[in-house]
Amino acid sequence: MPAAMFLTDADLLAAIPATLGYVPDDSLVLVAATARGDGTARMGPITRFDLDTVVRHPRYVVAYLQQALSEKPVMRLIGVVVHDNTDTGDLPYRTELATFTQSLHDCGFTNIELFHLPGFTPGVTWSCYDVKSHTGTLTDPATSPMTTHVIALGNRVYRSRKEFLQQFLPALADTRGRIGALADPIADEVEREELADDRPHLRRRLDRLDDAVTAATGGHVPTNEHVIADLLAALSNLRLRGIHLTQATAERAAAAHALWLHLWRHAPERYAPDMAALAATTAYLRHDGISAAAIFAKDPRPTQLSQLIRAMHRNGIDPATVDPDFFKISQELRTELTTSTPDV
Repeated sequence: MPAAMFLTDADLLAAIPATLGYVPDDSLVLVAATARGDGTARMGPITRFDLDTVVRHPRYVVAYLQQALSEKPVMRLIGVVVHDNTDTGDLPYRTELATFTQSLHDCGFTNIELFHLPGFTPGVTWSCYDVKSHTGTLTDPATSPMTTHVIALGNRVYRSRKEFLQQFLPALADTRGRIGALADPIADEVEREELADDRPHLRRRLDRLDDAVTAATGGHVPTNEHVIADLLAALSNLRLRGIHLTQATAERAAAAHALWLHLWRHAPERYAPDMAALAATTAYLRHDGISAAAIFAKDPRPTQLSQLIRAMHRNGIDPATVDPDFFKISQELRTELTTSTPDV
């Protein structure tokens, strides 16, 4: 998420895999440096496009960027062309990219610098399209401060975009159908418990959710369809979902996000929107906006929570500024359920 921009161009290039969450190839990666109140810059939105799309459909890319960045105080737009062109004597797509950058300039993005990077192997040469002498060698992305920061948050950097996207693929339709048949009667029970304010039964469901998060801290997510159905049914309850928007420690937050993502992938239609909202929110609060955006892209029926988180992500709101509020709400809901008794 947006942070003070103290990176040199070389450091910025090395930080791209950690910032995206994966190592891109055949891509144009655009980083917007936006103005802070004190006149310094911070890393604003980062966007990746297929290089083929930029070359063949530049108007689409320009229109998207104009909409996404129109209300941002963009000081500088940095583009990185990731493409192995060892078989040519010039930087790739120079003519097409010159037309593209001119279109951006015409839309008001007047400070644009475009770099070429053949890949993310440490020591490869990066070059600037406009200034031939502006060149250097790539530092090791694995030792980038951004990579260290991402790993410390419990996130990971995938080896490719394809591998990154694998975690968002739904389970087979037959599997989700069987889980739905198991979950639906349990969810109906949960609804009756909520209407009756049956806190003892809801507490037992909370205990099972807590136990599942604990198991996930050791890398274990449920594979038994009855267990998955039981957890999905429990999380159909607004109160139990609210409790699990945040966790007490960073380790449990990382484990919970992995668990919610796993459950979302196995969720039938009845449960998918709420699970998408839960998984996207936990990703966002863990400063993993790229994963949150990937979940939004596969969520055709966004809930109010999904819409809120998407808006905060698009507007560059630092999760650190809202995390205390989410944590307070979660803790209050947990305390209310686990320590109080219903009115009689």
